[in-house]
Amino acid sequence: MLKNAIVVMFDSLQFNYLGCYGNTWIKTPNFDRLAREGVLFENAYTEGLPTVPCRRAMHTGRFTLPVSGWVGLSSKDTTIADLCWGRPIDTALIFDCPMYRLPKFGYTRGFDKVWFTHGHEADDYFYEQDELIHLNIKDYIEESSYRAVVERSGAKMPEATLGEIRNYLKQRQYGGDREENRYVARTMRKAVEYLEGVDRNKQFYLWVDSFDPHEPWDPPSVYDPDKKCPYDPDYQGKDEFLPFPGLVAGVYTEEQLHHVRMLYAELVTLCDKYLGELLDAVRRLGLEENTLLLMVSDHGEPMGNGEHGHGLMRKVRPWPYEELAHIPMILRAPGIAPGQRVSSFVQSVDVAPTVCDWLGIGVHPDMQGKSLLPLARGEVDKVRDFAIAGYYPYSQAIFTENWSYIHWTRNDDKAERLMALEFYGGNIDNSHIHATGGKGMFEGQFEALEKRRKEMKAAAGEEGLSDIEKRHKANATLDGADQWTCTPSSSSEVPDRDLLFDRRADPFQLHNVADQHPDQARKLYALLNDYLDDLRA
Repeated sequence: MLKNAIVVMFDSLQFNYLGCYGNTWIKTPNFDRLAREGVLFENAYTEGLPTVPCRRAMHTGRFTLPVSGWVGLSSKDTTIADLCWGRPIDTALIFDCPMYRLPKFGYTRGFDKVWFTHGHEADDYFYEQDELIHLNIKDYIEESSYRAVVERSGAKMPEATLGEIRNYLKQRQYGGDREENRYVARTMRKAVEYLEGVDRNKQFYLWVDSFDPHEPWDPPSVYDPDKKCPYDPDYQGKDEFLPFPGLVAGVYTEEQLHHVRMLYAELVTLCDKYLGELLDAVRRLGLEENTLLLMVSDHGEPMGNGEHGHGLMRKVRPWPYEELAHIPMILRAPGIAPGQRVSSFVQSVDVAPTVCDWLGIGVHPDMQGKSLLPLARGEVDKVRDFAIAGYYPYSQAIFTENWSYIHWTRNDDKAERLMALEFYGGNIDNSHIHATGGKGMFEGQFEALEKRRKEMKAAAGEEGLSDIEKRHKANATLDGADQWTCTPSSSSEVPDRDLLFDRRADPFQLHNVADQHPDQARKLYALLNDYLDDLRA
């Protein structure tokens, strides 16, 4: 029997916003249905954050955290699509993630068919020069929040977000406010179209990549005056679908933060609806008999205080807390017992080996992840003893059964810090933003960045510095500009000390107990370091 594989990716999907992961108030019948019919992994973690590193790990089966951040595929990387090349396997990539469509990133490499859905906030494809006529940016911004950000950070800090909103509304004002034109709708329906026309006489591998429920969080209720958010119908304020990134204290009230999360919840339910259309098509076409379907997300999303985001809005600091690093992952395949809940740690790097194993093309020797099929079949109890996560080169974390530990690499000694910048800082190149769109989003940002870089370089002097130190000085003024590829005007600040959490008593990492358990912290730090060294080797 020919075996097929479908990977369904949702960007920024919180695991605890799904009914099958314990949520009791958000409607996600199709995610829950998939969990009943397959295997739900309770402890799935992404490894390298955010958007692009996550996908690189999934496509290649290799850890990114020890070596690189926001970079494209290299000629040495071997992807699932690469391994399908030259075999009688039809391959397709259908996506709307604007961050990895740039040709030099290489993520479309090897696929027979590629379809990109235009229109997100980082995309000027349609209406770059258009004026806002039908929609007004002021309708989606609370003046008090804007003033608070300006007062705290200066006028330039919120401008990137305003550029995002303005650029996005240009896309939405010409019919884009209708549900059927939502990215998840168009992407999933294109996937159904592919399945309906695929050659059934050979195998296929389909990667469906929805940028939803990534911000902007503008579900149907935002644009329809006759609709109210079903999860917050009594809210009287503005629908701030793209809130200012950063610390929420003094910027947003708890009521506003709650509403942001409710808009996100509504968008999760919309994603669920179109996942259902895809699942129905798989069943209608008789593909369940021979097709593996793996649903996964790249990461979660900080959205407020406490367990919702540790005082943060959006991915503005490289802090791999649970709300960001813990991801949903569900696998369904013929011959796999339904309704399983597996507590073993699994990682984003396990996607590629699992798909390759199922397709019968073999797990490439360069892949560091593990096929999850033996785990799903009950042949093994676990594939690893712990999980790692982090944001290169700022943070590293390890998750065990009882503990989680976060280490901030920016607080290491000078040599290690410079080593990280040698790997990553030298590769920072924001020019791709102009090529991928988003020019309106970042108007004036690049010029300011370049000016600051030159000033810092001139002031520092370079006599007697090594090449690595010179590069560090040149990039020292970036202030997290490498993260602008994900969140405009974000900052790469990290705490002054490492963190230890009791996973059983404190699952959302709210109480640092490093002082109470210093030996445990040292033990986890050593385990994390040794493991990362092994991965680099």
